[in-house]
Amino acid sequence: MADVTKLSDLINPEVMGDAVEAKVTALCKLTPFATVDTSLQGVPGDTKTIPAWKYVGDAEEFDPESGTEMDTKKLTASRSSFKVKCAGKSISLYQTAINSGLGDPVGQAEKQLIKAIASKIDSDLYDEAVKGTNVYDGSKAIIGYNAIVEAVGKFEDEEDTEKVIFIHPNQETQLLKDKDFLSADKFTSGVAVQGSIGKIAGCWVKKSKRVKKQGQTFICPIIKLTNAEEGDGLSALTILLKKETQLDHEWLPKAQRHDITAAKYYGVALTNDSKVVVAKFKAVQAEA
Repeated sequence: MADVTKLSDLINPEVMGDAVEAKVTALCKLTPFATVDTSLQGVPGDTKTIPAWKYVGDAEEFDPESGTEMDTKKLTASRSSFKVKCAGKSISLYQTAINSGLGDPVGQAEKQLIKAIASKIDSDLYDEAVKGTNVYDGSKAIIGYNAIVEAVGKFEDEEDTEKVIFIHPNQETQLLKDKDFLSADKFTSGVAVQGSIGKIAGCWVKKSKRVKKQGQTFICPIIKLTNAEEGDGLSALTILLKKETQLDHEWLPKAQRHDITAAKYYGVALTNDSKVVVAKFKAVQAEA
């Protein structure tokens, strides 16, 4: 019996879809530092409101025999609402391109879709992170130990907690020249935050082209990682995941064309402003 190549042998959206979702997650730079909320999956609704409780203040001394009652405080919370949106990308492949055997057009389409979705999610998370109200203006100094120490001080931490700073790749050279920078290979395997290039001033350093430049200033978010012992437990960023990345394949015989489409339904929000410092550092002109 002849071995016939079927359409499903060329493009199997189920197989490709599983690979796309896993690789999108792996490629994202900021997603590992956000909480993924799946509470809207499989249920009606596309909007969620998350309360951020405000601290009522430290306990005060009270004399039970004073004949008075304790002062009461009102429990208040700010609210962060975010709505699910769709991010998608579609690629067309003509049958002639698949038939030609030059390269791997189907595999290339998968790679491009992965990059497109991951890049969009990272961009959204970065845009939310830099909405933080705790800002360190070090725009007159290049990034380095002293400047980062000043920025981290904005957290006013009582405990030493893990933090990650996101830098633009163009800032890497300045950090590598800093005597206080410890490269990732100096740490025992599994200790460093995955994907970080090293650590400085208590911050793991990750590079991302999502970091934006405004004039001659890089805007670098510093994110404090969630500590289980902290009261609110809310992470700095939250992803509201309605539906994981789905891949669809459409065959248009009259055009002899395959359309491969990837789409993801999600929303992002800054859910704990106290865990973000928006640090600004001077950009250095590249040497000629």
